[in-house]
Amino acid sequence: MMHSFNLIEQPWIPCVQANGQVQELSLHQTLTRAREFVAITGDTPLETAAIYRLLLAVLHSALRGPSNAKSWQKIWSAGTLDAPWLHEYLDQWKHRFDLFDPQRPFYQAADERARPKSIISLVMEMASGNNASLFDHHIESEGAVLSAAKAARALITAQNFSLCGTSGMEQKFTDCPWTRGVIFLASGDTLFDLLALNLATAIVQQRIPVTGPDQPAWESDNPYLPDREIPLGYLDYLTWQNRRLLLIPEGEASAPTVSQFTVAPALRLSADVLDPMKSYGIDHKGGNKLVRFEEDRALWRDSATYFNLRNPKSAKPPENFFAIASLAADYGYLPSSIVLALLPWAWLTTRPKLNSSARNNYLYP
Repeated sequence: MMHSFNLIEQPWIPCVQANGQVQELSLHQTLTRAREFVAITGDTPLETAAIYRLLLAVLHSALRGPSNAKSWQKIWSAGTLDAPWLHEYLDQWKHRFDLFDPQRPFYQAADERARPKSIISLVMEMASGNNASLFDHHIESEGAVLSAAKAARALITAQNFSLCGTSGMEQKFTDCPWTRGVIFLASGDTLFDLLALNLATAIVQQRIPVTGPDQPAWESDNPYLPDREIPLGYLDYLTWQNRRLLLIPEGEASAPTVSQFTVAPALRLSADVLDPMKSYGIDHKGGNKLVRFEEDRALWRDSATYFNLRNPKSAKPPENFFAIASLAADYGYLPSSIVLALLPWAWLTTRPKLNSSARNNYLYP
């Protein structure tokens, strides 16, 4: 039986309408109708952030930029992503976005070392293994069954936020790109605003230089080669895969479900790689220290360092902040009076009065 679920055509992204109602849309619908919605809302904050990262990766790949402020301004002034360049790109690569394609399933790869296990282990908000059942009452021995839409969201979240640890193999699991530190996204009134504002990062970002044939994972014949710890560029980084994950479909071909998957270690991301959407402090030795949530300290108390964009010496604010500031102050493409929201996400990996097995059940929006 040939299962299929194409993320460009099938609904799986939960989009929030202005009236608060949530509607699941395909990747194509979400991008082309972004002006109609105010936000994405996943089942967890991490799922939401992972979807935003994928949407930005698709847009950056389609644009191969934006390469400069003028290119960005054309998108902003158009007020829509429903454009020929996006349609053409999605049509060109649609065959690489099938979740269950037998040759190249989206964001996945088989590994002969791995054995099937319950899908519960992939879903971060479900209790499994050593994680205590604090707010979730799934039992790993009984398993769970996910729709294809939920499986797609869990897959993308895992490729962005999975933690390091033992794998039962010679190679250990390593942290995924957004596992540590706080991720900052700028947001306006609509989903279009959020995507367009953070697309501006490409104009100024210098933390992920191009060192090879930079392309997203779905354009590569094998995204795990060459074996590397430094991304080949920003597109490679946005679609970086620390895991070889493989969803195992079952049920009807027209309505596939997933109850099992396999997982094995894959790429290892160097700790020297700095994320353009994270903020870093500079320690007394000149090293970079990730900004993290602290249990006894509100994030806003350090906000002055995030906005100190003029020759910062003691910190490295997110590069998307620099981009937005430049679009307003240097080019006048954004009014100086514009009010934007900043959305922070992170794993809350420490929590008082909880043992270590319970900590990872907590997500912080």
